[in-house]
Amino acid sequence: MTETRFARMKDLPSTHLLGTGTPMCAGCGGLQVLHEIYDILGNKTVFVNAAGCMTLLTIYPFTPFRGSWLYTAMGSAPAGAQGVRDALDILLEKKRITADEDLTTVVLTGDGSAYGMGLSATSAGNRQKPGFYIHLLRQ
Repeated sequence: MTETRFARMKDLPSTHLLGTGTPMCAGCGGLQVLHEIYDILGNKTVFVNAAGCMTLLTIYPFTPFRGSWLYTAMGSAPAGAQGVRDALDILLEKKRITADEDLTTVVLTGDGSAYGMGLSATSAGNRQKPGFYIHLLRQ
């Protein structure tokens, strides 16, 4: 992945990879952040989501994600993301996929899954190669 810097808000991508029509709360700040992050990272991204309000993004069998998405139990998104990242690294090492087919791994979690019951998975995931970690703190 190459580094991209945006000097102004109007330089951000204007088309969204994340589809519309989710049952998320209107005006949800977390959803807006997710839109921008997904647009910047691109469709070669896998989101690993812990149980929580962001679970509303996908209502089986529909998903607004154009790329990959993995739903995990409460508190285990960092461990799930580490498993995805390890699998991708093994596939790269064995030349089963090329560097162009590699995915960026993103953990999407709230405060309960990150600092409550998921603290051990969060701290273990941060010692590895986490990719990106999006923590949504609801107050």
